[in-house]
Amino acid sequence: MVALFTTAFHFSFPWPAQAYAVINKYPNPLAPHVITMDVVDRSVLPDGTVRSERIIGIRQDSPRWIRRILGAPDITYAREVSFIVPASVASPSTPNLSPSLTLLEPPKLLMASTNLSLSTLLQCRETISYIPHPWPFLPAPTRRQFAPQLSVRDERMNAEDGGELPDEDEDDGNEPYPSAKDTDHPLSHPTMPPTTLFSQSALIFSTGVIAADHYPPYGIAPDCTVKPETFPPGGTYPQRAAGKKVEDFSKSRFEQNASGGRAAMEWAAGKLWRDIETPDGGE
Repeated sequence: MVALFTTAFHFSFPWPAQAYAVINKYPNPLAPHVITMDVVDRSVLPDGTVRSERIIGIRQDSPRWIRRILGAPDITYAREVSFIVPASVASPSTPNLSPSLTLLEPPKLLMASTNLSLSTLLQCRETISYIPHPWPFLPAPTRRQFAPQLSVRDERMNAEDGGELPDEDEDDGNEPYPSAKDTDHPLSHPTMPPTTLFSQSALIFSTGVIAADHYPPYGIAPDCTVKPETFPPGGTYPQRAAGKKVEDFSKSRFEQNASGGRAAMEWAAGKLWRDIETPDGGE
């Protein structure tokens, strides 16, 4: 039986800053279990996508019975592949597109990882995405020009909540899309949403002699003619029960690590934001 873990939430930093923090996340005092991070390949694909491949060393603190079943070493390794995908823009041959339609898709940071150690007994296949949120995004000056009714409604609601109405002279309407200013943070831009949506999922399943279920499945669909070349050995009931217990424990531990990973990511993003903003780290 496959254990599935999913989560999603927002980071309070714009996407460029969040992506920069992901690439420079370690070492991190809130994630001491990650002890090594080695870049084995980094390249730029023809469409501008930056592909990176890293090997992560993780110090295990699992219970003794788990180590005894799996024969786990103190340090295990995982392979991570990430893609920083630039925004998809409309064709220049399409005239008179509003800014909200110019960027067809947001920039993305997509990541996939799997364990290298003990993969014949347990596999964890994780996928993560970071995208700007909300998307599509129109900054206030542009929203007042291209969606004046929406802008008036938002400003009225803001005033009812105790905010102030914007100065009528704040936007002269001559610039359809605002440009970055010298006072802006290097990892921000007025056209970029202020937050980043994080999504994560993981499939965790036992394999080999402790496989709780056959994996891979017998074809993608019942009528599929493609069959896997090998199947896990037919384990005894105690072996399958042990595999199920390992899956449940691994999912629980993954949830704990995911919670700690969120705190570590927020720490890294905040520190890098301050370090770039001021040389002394903003302290």
